[in-house]
Amino acid sequence: MTSHEHATPSNEKSDRRPLAPGRGQVHVIASSGPVPPDRLRRGLAHVRCRFGEPTLAANLERRAGYFAGDDAERLAGLAAALADRDARLIWAARGGYGATRLLARLDPAPLRADPKLLLGFSDITALLCWAWVHARVPSIHGPVLAQLDELPEHDRERLFDLIAGELPEPLVADDHSAALCGGRVEGVLIPGNLEVLRSLIGTSHMPSLSGAILAIEEVGERPYRIDRALTQLIDSGCLRGVVGVVVGDLHACVEPEGGGSIGWTADAVVEDRLARLGIPVLTGLPFGHAPGRNAALGFGVRARLDADQGSLEQLEPVSSR
Repeated sequence: MTSHEHATPSNEKSDRRPLAPGRGQVHVIASSGPVPPDRLRRGLAHVRCRFGEPTLAANLERRAGYFAGDDAERLAGLAAALADRDARLIWAARGGYGATRLLARLDPAPLRADPKLLLGFSDITALLCWAWVHARVPSIHGPVLAQLDELPEHDRERLFDLIAGELPEPLVADDHSAALCGGRVEGVLIPGNLEVLRSLIGTSHMPSLSGAILAIEEVGERPYRIDRALTQLIDSGCLRGVVGVVVGDLHACVEPEGGGSIGWTADAVVEDRLARLGIPVLTGLPFGHAPGRNAALGFGVRARLDADQGSLEQLEPVSSR
């Protein structure tokens, strides 16, 4: 075991019932932004082919400003999914913004009594964190339903393997990756959107990262905002005890043309903020908002990061906890 190698004990098994093809096994929610109808239709076609007819939230086609319905509608749709005894998978139709507004009024008791998977990324990071903190239920950080048809087949198959409780192939960094600090570590994998994680600091919904491998991604944030978010994670103490960090896509995280701000790139910011932590840090993993890819990751499951070899390996299925 190297100086950067830590191990975590095996987790206890959950009582979550497995997903099997059949009507109502998937419950589709819209807890955040309004859902584009064409992308929703194409995503639902994949779900029906793989899992049968899904249950659809009543607000799925609603729009209220930048939300898929007002707070009461979105909260009711999410609560109905959590209480749905037939559903084994709660799949977010899209991200956007709005999930954090619901957390304080969301009852975790139904999820504790009947564990089921939550699936999504971006703004859905808030729900994945909520489920882990308040019900100790693992989830899948992966494509929202409206994105499903736009992904390569291998990303869809990786996702379906995770849903089925199988172990996916190790995720390998791309050609533009960098090991900011080498080493090999094991820990509980906590993936999420950087800005959403930052917004949970100081709330009861922010998971402990002690003993964890943190996986972050971002979209459309200028480099100085990434600097601000990472600095807040560090200064708040949230990264105290984290054993490793992997960085996915930082898509469109650039200064706008003519913006008048000259500074580091997003990659340079990440290196400056994270390399000094003295733990394995690997960039260039293929998950997040970049077009045409979004590899699914287990949330709340043990994983191994090998920064020297450029890989992230999940060690247990999402169905365990």
